[in-house]
Amino acid sequence: MDALVQYSDSDDDNTPNATTNVPVSIAGIKKMAAAPQPSILSTRKTVQSGPSSSQALALVGSSVTSHGLANREKYRTKTAAEAATVGPAPPKNDNIFKQTAWNKGMVGAAGVLEKVAFDDAAFNANYDSYNATGTADAVDSTERISVILPSGSLSASNQDLQRPDRMNKKHEFAQDANSQQPKKRKKRKHNYAADASTELDGDDGQFGIWGKPSQKELDLMEDSLTDAAKGELNEHQLEKRQEIEDAMAAKKGAAADSDETAFDKMVERKMAHLLPPRLEAGATAKKATTKFHGAQMYDYQGRSWMAPPSGIHASDDHQCYIPKKCVHTFNNAHAKGVHAIRFFPKTGHLLLSAGLDGIVKIWNVATKKLMRVYDGHTAAVRDICFSNDGSKFLTCSYDRWIRLWDTETGEVINTFTSRRVPYCVKFYPNDNNFFVVGQSDNKVLTFDCTTGEITQEYNHHLAAVNSVTFVEEGKKLVTTSDDKKVLIWEWDIGVPIKYIAEPDMHSMPAVTAHPKADFMVLQSLDNEIKVYGSTDRFQFQRKKNFKGHQVAGFACEMAFSPSGKFLVSGDGNGKLYFWDWNTTKSYARFNAHTRGPTMSCEWSPVDPSLVASCGWDGCIKFWSNTTK
Repeated sequence: MDALVQYSDSDDDNTPNATTNVPVSIAGIKKMAAAPQPSILSTRKTVQSGPSSSQALALVGSSVTSHGLANREKYRTKTAAEAATVGPAPPKNDNIFKQTAWNKGMVGAAGVLEKVAFDDAAFNANYDSYNATGTADAVDSTERISVILPSGSLSASNQDLQRPDRMNKKHEFAQDANSQQPKKRKKRKHNYAADASTELDGDDGQFGIWGKPSQKELDLMEDSLTDAAKGELNEHQLEKRQEIEDAMAAKKGAAADSDETAFDKMVERKMAHLLPPRLEAGATAKKATTKFHGAQMYDYQGRSWMAPPSGIHASDDHQCYIPKKCVHTFNNAHAKGVHAIRFFPKTGHLLLSAGLDGIVKIWNVATKKLMRVYDGHTAAVRDICFSNDGSKFLTCSYDRWIRLWDTETGEVINTFTSRRVPYCVKFYPNDNNFFVVGQSDNKVLTFDCTTGEITQEYNHHLAAVNSVTFVEEGKKLVTTSDDKKVLIWEWDIGVPIKYIAEPDMHSMPAVTAHPKADFMVLQSLDNEIKVYGSTDRFQFQRKKNFKGHQVAGFACEMAFSPSGKFLVSGDGNGKLYFWDWNTTKSYARFNAHTRGPTMSCEWSPVDPSLVASCGWDGCIKFWSNTTK
């Protein structure tokens, strides 16, 4: 393309507006661009020398207007020193774009913006190059021409005219279109080791980069310090401080659970609201007390009060009968309800009762008198069990303690706990040095009476264990639970040998073995008594089913007559039911207790028709055919 250079000089002869059009070819452009660049001083000299030396001011493809010449005259009066020091200021009357262009070096030699003809490709290349390097190209982008400003220009690109090294670098940078973005400068790593090794002296060492505080600031800092920070606490303050620390330590200790307490919470997380308070770490059982209420401990022959009367012999071959009436009542036998009763083994001349008041009492059946009181629990006694000879008995309570008592003296032989609630307890019939207990943590445990250690654990139930019954002469035991399952175990083997679980089964909280036949009866909470075999396959006896009573929600116990002919059971409404074992027919029903269920009943081992019952009304009653 051809460029038209227009030149004008106000000093020409009477032709201030005369212009000379000089056509320039592309080859000429390149040749002029390749010529050596004039310095700032030579440029200034050329500007001041008049129109005869103005050829160096021509820019390729640009035109100098009369307005540009007028602006050049404006700065002609400035000296070289002033121009080098201050430089021309941008025109104030131009718009923002022109001022910005002036600062960026886009102003021509005349001091004003010059018009240059560019096509779109050349303009975009110049635009990108200028943003990246601060210089623009001529019409042919392969050659670079820096704009020459008047002396003292503020443009950084014009300062490069005196720095050939910068011009070469920029020329090389412009040739590579892909390297327009400047390289990132590497971040210098900070030498922290040198900082650490630097020691500051005086105030710098105390205050660092901050200045030393004034005396007023020091006074304020001193006034803000507490007596404890100053170390000036008096005796009263020290005592108060110690009291607060002790209280916080006690509160923290109470809030922090021990390992045992935390484990208890985890085990009982779903039933905690139904169970009594947990045992604290290091808790001990209540101090046991006893009191004898009989006439004398020993008779004139030196026999203990526990000795059975003469003429009583244990026998299970006698004929039994259903009682007809209540022959005696122990009113207010316990301050609260009576949960369980047990006849003395084989002779039945004594009756042991467990009350909801946490007290166990023993009664003389013949004289109808209280003989001894055993007080060793802080909560209701859940179950009791005599040893084979009756010299000892076990009690388990909702206070989570199990105790072994001496029946005659009332002393506590040993105390046991697993930190769970014991629901039932039974001596091992073949060795009374061991007993088993069903607990709230779904386990059945075997304890050694002598050492108190746990010797075996039966853990296959999914809910609290309600009953433990020995069958087959103590070789096996049957356990029932709230999970509606019946499990059969070999003695001292922690794996069940049989599961009894049916979809229509209910929980069976009470179990009693038949004294003669190989059967056992289970109190089902669907108001029925179920019968299962107690040997071999433990089959369900569908034809034997005892109905008529209401026991839903209560663990009412059952008992067989010594001959096994009759079955007696309590009722949730306080009644007492008698059935014939062979025909399952109900023969009798008595309103035994009021204000609650009949929880337990026992048939005397020697008296053919004597039956004892207890309930939550706090009474114990004897039922018989005779008035003796």
